[in-house]
Amino acid sequence: MRLFAAVFAVLALVAVPAAVASEEHPTSLEIQQELWCDDCQTTVDEASSVSYTPALIGLINRGIAAGKTKSEIKQEAVTKYRYHVSLLSSKSVVERTTLADLEDEVMCPICNTTLDQSSSGAARQIKTFISQRIAAGDSKNEIKDRLVADYGPQILAAPPKKGFDLLAWLLPIVGVLGGALVLGALAWRWSRVGEPAPAVAGVDPALERRIDQELARFDEG
Repeated sequence: MRLFAAVFAVLALVAVPAAVASEEHPTSLEIQQELWCDDCQTTVDEASSVSYTPALIGLINRGIAAGKTKSEIKQEAVTKYRYHVSLLSSKSVVERTTLADLEDEVMCPICNTTLDQSSSGAARQIKTFISQRIAAGDSKNEIKDRLVADYGPQILAAPPKKGFDLLAWLLPIVGVLGGALVLGALAWRWSRVGEPAPAVAGVDPALERRIDQELARFDEG
């Protein structure tokens, strides 16, 4: 028990200075990764499609140069860009991309299985690459984009649902639905063939009596 308490105390002593250093001497990328762009639904470091991103990054860099803390800079950014930028929760900040997040979403180009099921040299090489990019701070989507650029879209376990890849997803579904409609139409036609023919309308009674009379005269003659 004492050993556990001692280990916990040592870990606390190591973690607290690191957290303090991060709060008092943050980096620009660190702050960008903890701010959420509401317009493009991604963190600010990945938000390259909005016009205010350069100005926002400039605000962050000026705050760092002025010696402000991470919390002060983030609050200033959220206040200035209200309705566009918000703070990420502590849980979202901590949950960064891991190798396990990508192993079941990336294919081995040799054995056509996901990386978590492959032990080939190519799979090990791709895992090493992913680990290096994670260490460099790349997001999950950035790593996937790099892999697609090197190996093509087939490197992903599921193709992105857009463009021709979306067509590849939709064609099988359309084929199944079309086949079901054809079978339904054929079944309806077959059921119609088996139905009895409509009954012929009855002979007019007056006409029937006249026929009987004519036949009786024919017999008498």
